[in-house]
Amino acid sequence: MSATTATEISPQVCAHCGLPIRQSPVQTGGAIFCCYACRLIAGVIGSRDEGDHAWNLLRLGFGALLAMNIMMLSLLLYSGSVETEVIPLFRWVMLALAMPAMAILLYPLVMGALQGRPGLDLLIVAGSVTAFTVSTINTVRAAGQVYFDTATMLPVLVTFGKIMEATAKRKAADLLHAMESLLPASALKIETGTAVEVAIEQLHTGDLVLIRPGERIAVDGLIHEGNSTVEEAAFTGEPLPVCRGPGERVLAGTVNGQGSLLVKTEQAGKEVLLQRIVTMIQGAWQNPSPAERIAERAAGMFIVLVGLVALASLILWTLADNPLQGFLSALSVLVVACPCTMGIATPLATSLAIARAATAGIVVRGGETMEQLGRTDLIFFDKTGTLTTNQPVLREIIVFDPQLTEDRLLALLATLESASKHPLARTISAEAARRGLELGSPAGINIYPGQGIDGLVKLNGESRMITAGASASFRQTVDSAGGEGLMAMDVAWDGHIRGRLVFEDGIRSDAVATVQKLDTLGIPSVILSGDRLQVASAIAAQAGIRTIEAPRNPVEKLAVVEQALDAGRKVAVVGDGVNDAAPLAAAQVGIALGSGLDLARQAGNVVILSDRLTQIPWLIGLSRQTRRIIGQNFAWSFGYNAIALGAAAAGLLHPLLAAIAMVVSSLTVLANSLRISSFPGEEM
Repeated sequence: MSATTATEISPQVCAHCGLPIRQSPVQTGGAIFCCYACRLIAGVIGSRDEGDHAWNLLRLGFGALLAMNIMMLSLLLYSGSVETEVIPLFRWVMLALAMPAMAILLYPLVMGALQGRPGLDLLIVAGSVTAFTVSTINTVRAAGQVYFDTATMLPVLVTFGKIMEATAKRKAADLLHAMESLLPASALKIETGTAVEVAIEQLHTGDLVLIRPGERIAVDGLIHEGNSTVEEAAFTGEPLPVCRGPGERVLAGTVNGQGSLLVKTEQAGKEVLLQRIVTMIQGAWQNPSPAERIAERAAGMFIVLVGLVALASLILWTLADNPLQGFLSALSVLVVACPCTMGIATPLATSLAIARAATAGIVVRGGETMEQLGRTDLIFFDKTGTLTTNQPVLREIIVFDPQLTEDRLLALLATLESASKHPLARTISAEAARRGLELGSPAGINIYPGQGIDGLVKLNGESRMITAGASASFRQTVDSAGGEGLMAMDVAWDGHIRGRLVFEDGIRSDAVATVQKLDTLGIPSVILSGDRLQVASAIAAQAGIRTIEAPRNPVEKLAVVEQALDAGRKVAVVGDGVNDAAPLAAAQVGIALGSGLDLARQAGNVVILSDRLTQIPWLIGLSRQTRRIIGQNFAWSFGYNAIALGAAAAGLLHPLLAAIAMVVSSLTVLANSLRISSFPGEEM
């Protein structure tokens, strides 16, 4: 299953909740909405950004107050405490209160019923208007029953339920919008030696930006001057700050520590990693999971079923010489139906899960991927750069020349390797710096990829032509070490090997804990590596992995994954996202570890920006929790609707009780879905 750039296209978003619009949008004027709930609430209470927000809230409150007064008068009539000669007056008062209440409360529902395909709005409007019409006629006739309480409280209760629904959807979007708010509005750009405050939209590649202590970084770039700590929790989920200095990369949206930094801009505005992550998550929301597609189809069919049940109830009760009961039963059926529990709560759960993962620094590219994660029962790990740090650790220095010391040999080699960017060179330089060794100057350096390096080294007045890696290939050099999981580098001059440095590929500090957590979840781990069997076995032993597939070239890696898939396993592959593109794309879930700098080119449909392996079992746990909640929502939806529709059709539910039951059902499912947004962190 490969990731595509199609998900990175910024979609249309709802004017109220901010979620992307997957189906036909609901339009009102120039605004578009993802569903009728958001359109209704925007029409009733307005948008948070609109100036008439307070007036719309006041209007809704006034309509609800009128409906509550009508309900109080109705209760007095139901209780029989009103004298017979006063009853007509009570009915006229209720009619007077109901007319403005209906105008206020039904307007958004009527607009929804007139726009787009038939839905719950049409059912509620039909029931409420019918109840009001019958009540008005009976008031004028001074005979029969009145249902002003039903006519006015129905839209109140439905509107309340819609507010809860739209609020819950907005909660999902708010998790993501919180990331967008991390970007500062302006930055200090250096122009002709002077810091000038400009809007971040005015920054471009190559600009120098001054970041003062405690400020949020406005661009993705490299530190040109300064040293500081940077809080990167928004991307990695790691609360502890990291040290950053000249030449190191910083990301927009992170927080600078106590030092000042001068950053050279690489990406700004819409191109920064933070904005690309937001765009990817919005795209992921447009890729529904199988459960979401089932829920959407079920909700569409459910509306038709409700209409048929209401019509059948009306006809059967009328044939039984009780048309009044038929009217009430049909009205109760229309009101008690709760399609939102199927059509909204399931996509909401998936959207919340994707947003929750994003706040932990994990990009999940679609609802189907989030659903598949929880089904994983076999996980393949690449070795180099995935289970290991990809930074060799110096294990031993062997000196063959009795005239040399370890420090002298290391100083000469570190001087030579200072001209190289190979991982072994970085390890050698770091060890020399740790020992406080003085280095010389290299000249005439020649680098032979896969073999070694040579050049002239001047140190303490002496010059030597030194070769590191000997004349053999790097693999032959590794074999010369004679140890499992070890790498060796020979250092020679004047035709003699003077010493040997032995390295080992350091395992990640969280590799063991990750494998143990996966075992607890019932998911076995396998090393899938192109390295030698001895090297892979050594890492597997340290990590606690019992199954090893090595050495495997890229074609063989793909074949191993496909073989597991053919056997019916639910496979996840964890790799660096570039070298492991084929197996990552073939698996149900490809998990790429990386800093996010090449996010758009990563082959995995999950990208963990923090490089923390422990986020893999955490993410699988989040997916399983989401699947459980979706299952609970389905069970509740079908169970509730089956019982409620049957009771309503049988005349056992008054329309007002049906409306209350519908609201309670909606709140139950929405509250269950919102549990995902508070899913605990890795410490669980």
